[in-house]
This record gives sequence, C-alpha cells and structure tokens, in this order.
Amino acid sequence: MLALAYGMRRGEVLGLHWSALDWEASTLRVTHGVKGIKNRDKASDRRTRLVVSELKTPTSRRTLVLTPEILAKLRVQRTRQAEAKMAAGPLWREHGLIFTSEVGTPMDPDNFSHAFSGLCRKAGLGHWHPHELRHCGASLMLAQGTPLHVVSEILGHASITITKDVYGHLLEGDKRAAATSMSRALFGS
Repeated sequence: MLALAYGMRRGEVLGLHWSALDWEASTLRVTHGVKGIKNRDKASDRRTRLVVSELKTPTSRRTLVLTPEILAKLRVQRTRQAEAKMAAGPLWREHGLIFTSEVGTPMDPDNFSHAFSGLCRKAGLGHWHPHELRHCGASLMLAQGTPLHVVSEILGHASITITKDVYGHLLEGDKRAAATSMSRALFGS
C-alpha cells in the first residue's frame, strides 16, 4: 500500500521505523532502508546479511503526509505486530521496524519480492516486482494532476529531471491542454 500510494522503494518500505511515524501530525519520515550486502564473515554460512542503514541522499530522506485511510492500515499493522511479538515470545528481536519478520527482525528484500510476486500471480495479475508499484504510484499521481515537482519530492528523486525523464511521456495530455488553453486565450477559439 505504501509503495503504491507514495511510490516508495522496496528497501525504504522495509526500513520504516515506528518512531518515524507521527500519529498526531499524520506524517511518516522516510530515513532508512533495508538491503542485503555480501557477508564477509568467513565463519557464517550465509552469503548475505541484512543491513538497516540511513538512506544515501538528502532527497531520499523525506516526510510523507499520510491520509486517514493509510493511518488506519498502519494501526492494523501495529496490532498484528503486537500479536506476532506475543506469539514469538523470547524469540522476538526488537528493531523498531514497522514491517518485520515473524520474530521482529528486518525482512529480507529478496524474500519480500518473491512473496509479493507469488501473491500477484495467485491474484491473476502475472509476475510483478515491488518496484512496479513505485511506477504505478508515480503514474497515478501524475494522472491525478499532482505537479511534477511534488511527485519528484514524494518519490525522493535527487532532482526533478529524473522524474521528468522517467515519467515525462505521461505529461503529453498536459501539453495538449496547455496548447488548447493558449489558443483560446490568443485566438478566442
């Protein structure tokens, strides 16, 4: 839901902290991401390890304004997580994340992608990757008339140029509307 509504990256969604959610102001700070990195520990049998780290660029770190519907879904998530914590008992490892494994640890982005793709196939949508939610979200924002610079900020792009390069083809209708508007103003037609 967050990936679609705000065009969030997979790692950003998985790196969200409860402490970054301001229930009163209805805002959520996007500051961290989860990623798998090569495990250099020779004693470990795991090839990768998960790291929750601060996002790279200042524009990636941003504050989202949440709707009442999204806040309601986050309240449900908080309840589900509390139930999972009780069920896990002493196995629970608190990380303060909104989305976790069944024992409180960060979710593996690749496992999340596989599970998401499986759910999409099961729903009859075919193969989808979570990143496609980002593109859908950006496209929907633009189709609803959200200004390009606002979409760029919500997506956390380093510059509006990136947003324009990726989604500029969706603005063709805006160009036509502007031409019609100018024609009306200049020629009265």
